Amino acid sequence: MRVDGIAPNFIKSVYKASAALYRTEPWKRLRPAHLFGVRVGKDSDWSGKKQPFPCVQFIGGDGGDVGFYMFRSETDAKKMVGSRETIHVPNVELLRVTYEVEYLMFPSNRKMIKSLALEASGSDRFPVIDVARCTPSGDLRFRNPTIEELRFVYAFMKAISLVHSLLQVDRESGPKYSTVVCFEPFIETVDVQWPPDVAKGGYDLVAVTVSHPPGQAYEERSSSASAGSTPTKYVEPPREDTFNDTKAYSGTGLRQCAMCEKEVHGEQSLCCGRCRAVVYCSSICQKQHWNDTHKSMCGLYKAMMEREEELAIMIFLFPCSADQPCKWLESLGIHQKGMWRRKCSCYSHCPFGLLPVKGGLQELWGGIDEFEYPHDSPFNNHFISGPFLLSGWSEYYNLRSLPLSSPVADILSHPLTVYHILTTLNISSKNLILKGKEVIVHYLGPEGELDWMPAFAEVGHLLNGLGNVQIVMVGPEVPTNLSGTTSGIGSRVRVNLVRGVYQVEASYLPSPHVVIALNSRLDSYSSWGGAIDLIKSLGVPAFFTDQSEVSCVNAKQVLRNAGLHITHPVTPNPFRSPVKNLTASYNLPSYSNGFVFGVNT
Repeated sequence: MRVDGIAPNFIKSVYKASAALYRTEPWKRLRPAHLFGVRVGKDSDWSGKKQPFPCVQFIGGDGGDVGFYMFRSETDAKKMVGSRETIHVPNVELLRVTYEVEYLMFPSNRKMIKSLALEASGSDRFPVIDVARCTPSGDLRFRNPTIEELRFVYAFMKAISLVHSLLQVDRESGPKYSTVVCFEPFIETVDVQWPPDVAKGGYDLVAVTVSHPPGQAYEERSSSASAGSTPTKYVEPPREDTFNDTKAYSGTGLRQCAMCEKEVHGEQSLCCGRCRAVVYCSSICQKQHWNDTHKSMCGLYKAMMEREEELAIMIFLFPCSADQPCKWLESLGIHQKGMWRRKCSCYSHCPFGLLPVKGGLQELWGGIDEFEYPHDSPFNNHFISGPFLLSGWSEYYNLRSLPLSSPVADILSHPLTVYHILTTLNISSKNLILKGKEVIVHYLGPEGELDWMPAFAEVGHLLNGLGNVQIVMVGPEVPTNLSGTTSGIGSRVRVNLVRGVYQVEASYLPSPHVVIALNSRLDSYSSWGGAIDLIKSLGVPAFFTDQSEVSCVNAKQVLRNAGLHITHPVTPNPFRSPVKNLTASYNLPSYSNGFVFGVNT
């Protein structure tokens, strides 16, 4: 690959992105038969008003040199992808990225690597990037990629490094005796930051969408959208029977029409016959809503609804649906008891953090049996030193010897999500803890958590004798009489409470190692604007959770509008509450702390 006319710093960025992709080892799971769709920005950003190489396959997972091939179309890919090798098709062009050892490369490439001190992939490999075309006579002709093609490759490598690990195995599909793993349909969008040398039009961020299998159709947003805006999934216009064959919702609680906001009983409500996600009082409102806004969102909602079974945590033995919170709590015998009082509206008159406290820990957990809640004591495990690394609720319940009939996961979702972020998602805080040092967390917008402080003792117990955590909770819901107080939650966790908005109070606080906001609803409160600007200026890692995927889509747009890019993509939180919530106008899967995403990570 020659570098004529291409800034050396951009070449370094390409090799750095290539090394980062190599470290994630996609070839362990991906085979040539797995095709991916890729979309970088808008079609109008590229020559010919179309994506240069929108279809990708990874090679080498089943033997041979590892790398990936990029095709001009899915049709070209299907023509060229053979069972063991790439088929040469006349006049079809593909871009190739293969990883080769340095001593086998052309002298000009070795000279470029040494002169620019380019980063190696693994211990001794470097990417070789070229564009190949098969002539009618069967010969191969090669050329160097253009700078535009290198920009496209760079964006793809940055995005796929983040998202390929999110692919979920589909055990029901594929040939019965095939050794090739099948994956569930997948689509994810992440923001990639362009290197300064190749940013265009003043935009240094671009939205990159990766899908499997490819072939998803999109429509462009209006011209007023930014260059980095995410494409919107295209939805075919509905047949007339889509309106006539609406499905009645089977719940019994009150719902609210998404169009006119009229309250309607669950058994009398209708929902979109295509996505089944949106609630209406009548077919008239449904038709109006389709024409106004739902047409552009229906396909996205349908995909979200199809993931409902995947998101449900099926291990628990207590009811995991809280259509009517009071009745759910009553069924468990914990209604209006202890910390559970914040799980329904019966105590909404009482300010957060000021619920009357009576009795000991068992009463705080609602009087459930003493073997059903975690006791305020260290783990009796002498074989493991340092923090426990947990993959989800099953491991935690097993570690704490809790029965799967215990509902405590619904409240513990908050402290264990914090612990998961500190010890798994955020590398800098994990390293501090492993060195036995203190991690300072700025925890934004606490509400019900202010009455769940005893549950946060689990963070300290899970540290298992190593490191400390100082949690500074900042928000307008902190009671005035508690603001400025510090509480020791166990020996390794301290919680400071500060009343006010983050952007005003932050200058008086100790500098954070990480910022966390749970169930953040970034699109719902105007006060988030100043806080997000401050997070951007601080440059510290910040993680957010939200209850549903549609809330995450809206939150990502808020962050992008503020100039922040999503460096930890939206993923299901393994410590989300297992209890499904029901919103007034939507049936979309919704769980407290359901999804986690991050910036500056």
